[in-house]
Amino acid sequence: MTPSEKFVSELCEKSFLPFWSFPSPLGKKNKELCDVLVVCENSIIIISIKDIKVSEHSDENIQYERWQKKAIQSSIDQIYGAERFLKNVDEITLSDRVTKNQLPPYSNREIFRIAIAFGRKSEYSLETGDFGNGFVHVFDEQSTFTVLSELDTITDFVNYLRAKEEFLVNKTIMVPREVDFLALYLSTSLEFDFLPDTVILDEGMWEDYVKSPDYEYWKKEIPQSYIWDEIVSQLHTIHIKEKGDYTSISDLERATRIIALEPRINRMELGMCLIDAIEKEVRGRMMPPLKDSDHSYVFMPLNHKNWESRDKELQLRCLIARKENKNAPKVIGISIGRSPENEYIFDIAYFDIPELNDKMLESIEAAKQELGYFKNPSISRSKDMRK
Repeated sequence: MTPSEKFVSELCEKSFLPFWSFPSPLGKKNKELCDVLVVCENSIIIISIKDIKVSEHSDENIQYERWQKKAIQSSIDQIYGAERFLKNVDEITLSDRVTKNQLPPYSNREIFRIAIAFGRKSEYSLETGDFGNGFVHVFDEQSTFTVLSELDTITDFVNYLRAKEEFLVNKTIMVPREVDFLALYLSTSLEFDFLPDTVILDEGMWEDYVKSPDYEYWKKEIPQSYIWDEIVSQLHTIHIKEKGDYTSISDLERATRIIALEPRINRMELGMCLIDAIEKEVRGRMMPPLKDSDHSYVFMPLNHKNWESRDKELQLRCLIARKENKNAPKVIGISIGRSPENEYIFDIAYFDIPELNDKMLESIEAAKQELGYFKNPSISRSKDMRK
């Protein structure tokens, strides 16, 4: 890969993990399909990267036309070509020429297209929009780094691309830089009392936004979510990276993917509740489903009292959580702490139970009463733990 391709690929891998982000997959006749392909759930992101130096021609208009053709138009052509290829396949071959990765069913796919252009002069405009075969987001170096750093979960990033496309339908837009539109998105969620026909933004909106109290508060709260990032990283390493098999998905991998799909704001709440449970040495904590979720969580700090029975206790607590949260068929349990050898570890349990029959309900209730697990559960949110 070129340095620019390597830069973007590493950013995507950091944000979206290797089981969703694939550099240089193969397309027609085993040639490179695009520079990076991101496949997550039903979303596919096609990314093309060009690093083009501005020519030394004396006419600045010709300089721009040549750069635009090589840096942007060629990326757009590659993206549209890659999309045509993907319409006819159910899986892609990765760059190792061996590993296959399944694509979502064609009827359910949501396609996003990103052209990343390096090397432009600061005065060169970057047009974003539909170039004939679908909306294309056009980023430069700064936009790429900032957007992927600020929206560093796959869910947050896809939500941004989707919201931007929906907002800009049938609108005239004049935006100096992608980061200025990002500032508009983060500060307003693109929700207005009326929908404008024209969007004109001043350059410098991003710099103003990062000085705002809202952004300062956001950055202050974010560190509480990093424990969740560490759990995601460790689970990915244990259950996917070391396994080296992207074709079959175990229950633990399904749990890992659900955990990794949590947007940053959910990670903040989950991280805060998990840290609080550890610090207060509670026996167990049940987290009801967050907004638009079909899964609940159980957190169980480990200590010398529950060490020997930790697996059984975590599973039973998960079953109780399934009973208590009737609209959440999936339950993920996380036990975390130090072993008798003082090693920092965590275990994970995963249940997907669409329906609980009467016999299961009776058994769960009996275990709950006998062992006292979540016998008198109370629902708490992270706001109750804020200092």
